[in-house]
Amino acid sequence: MLRPQSPSADHKMEPGEYDVLVARAKMNTGAAIELLQAMRLHKIRQPDLVVLHGGKLLSSSPGRLGNDVWTVMEQVFIAAVELGMDAWRDYCLKQLSNKFPSSVRVERLKGVYAESCEKWGEAKKIYQKILADKPEDMVTHKRLIALNKQRGKTVEAIEEINKYLETFSTDTEVWHELAELYIEAGSLQRAVFCFEELIVTNPRSVYHLLTYAELLYSTQDYELARKYYSLAAYLDSTCLRALWGLLAVNLALAEKDKVNEKMGQLQTFTVERLKHAYKDVGSHGKLAIGLLNTGLPS
Repeated sequence: MLRPQSPSADHKMEPGEYDVLVARAKMNTGAAIELLQAMRLHKIRQPDLVVLHGGKLLSSSPGRLGNDVWTVMEQVFIAAVELGMDAWRDYCLKQLSNKFPSSVRVERLKGVYAESCEKWGEAKKIYQKILADKPEDMVTHKRLIALNKQRGKTVEAIEEINKYLETFSTDTEVWHELAELYIEAGSLQRAVFCFEELIVTNPRSVYHLLTYAELLYSTQDYELARKYYSLAAYLDSTCLRALWGLLAVNLALAEKDKVNEKMGQLQTFTVERLKHAYKDVGSHGKLAIGLLNTGLPS
């Protein structure tokens, strides 16, 4: 069985630390091993460096890796697939298959290999077979979703994600992915629902609040959009995206708000905050202030 990556997840990389690791990896084998570990731990995607250093280790110093040789072999395989380096891809998969003939993880890599050769049907069969035996396998579910996305099959990808979320309903990354697919398909109301789920899990995320407000604005739910633009502006008073959104939604509700003094004050406050933000930022700031002074209804 391939071992999971082992470096401590408690370590947080300091600014510049990664660059130092990259520089040191050119000098000696130990530093190259450390770099590959750091890339796995921190999910850093630089496949060219993985193939450069991982390939060198596998070719000339595999004994220095100990049992981690198989983890590096998998790492190089993934990088080679991404770069289209067929020789390394084929070599690594052959070695892994010989070492772990019954490994589900290696079976999944065979699916990735089939994808890289554009053998979509074969890849799908591999993933479906794995899931038939291990329906709880999150990684394989995600590969099946990615397979459909690669082929531009948005409807099928949405179906797969919805199946996945029936079991793994707390996976925020996949909720976000589903929202993006719904937006791509023009199903904005369904995207709204996805962002509601995301806000429940992280109610102070300004990004989630703003995107939710923008979707509400696009579906003409201006009252609710205003509440979430206001919340985003409250959490980050310097956020121009929140302030411009609030300005736009206030304009959309201007007729309704004519006799509402509080909403008039909100619009005045929003305009003043925007003018302050653009006060000292050059020519485009002057244009923005000019628009705010002359382009709004009184």
